[in-house]
Amino acid sequence: MKIFVTGGAGFIGSNYVRWVLANTDHEVVNYDALTYAGNLSTMRDVDDSPRYSFVRGNICNPGDVESAMRGCDAVVHFAAESHVDRSIEGSEDFILTNCFGTNVIMDTARKLEIGRVVHIGTDEVYGSVEVGSSKETDPLEPRSPYSASKAGSDLIALAYHATHGLPVSVTRCTNNFGPFQYPEKAIPLFTTNLLDGKQIPLMATA
Repeated sequence: MKIFVTGGAGFIGSNYVRWVLANTDHEVVNYDALTYAGNLSTMRDVDDSPRYSFVRGNICNPGDVESAMRGCDAVVHFAAESHVDRSIEGSEDFILTNCFGTNVIMDTARKLEIGRVVHIGTDEVYGSVEVGSSKETDPLEPRSPYSASKAGSDLIALAYHATHGLPVSVTRCTNNFGPFQYPEKAIPLFTTNLLDGKQIPLMATA
């Protein structure tokens, strides 16, 4: 099987690519725009694998996406703008990448008759959950442009399943952390601030 991975030079995507190459015999096409959060240095240990290839490209570019995805059997869609505070400062990139870009991925997968598509979402789409945890059937209550754009991208992916029968699964993970994570996210930010003797950015609530 050949897997088309968007955002495979980012934090979660690079760890997924590395896992696939280490634990299966599948091929991987890593498609990434190499924005500030994507870094090919995370992939140096797999660069020489005959089952790995990298294509630099933007998911908002339908022609480039189709050229790179052609010949693949499955898609795992990690690529996204993914920071709440930056989305509040400016939402345009979030709406463009997360909504329009996801539509390009889904529509291309439909045209190419891809056998399996996995769309990586976030629990942020459920809003602020004060007690307990969210269920898949809970209403979506996004509280930021980032979470709204990710809710939109989930619905776009699911609409392709409902309308076209595209075999899509949507995951909604929470507070991932680990190697190669960009330090703007909560856990690495708190850790590096504490190591540097700085305060951590917590907001008190009544």
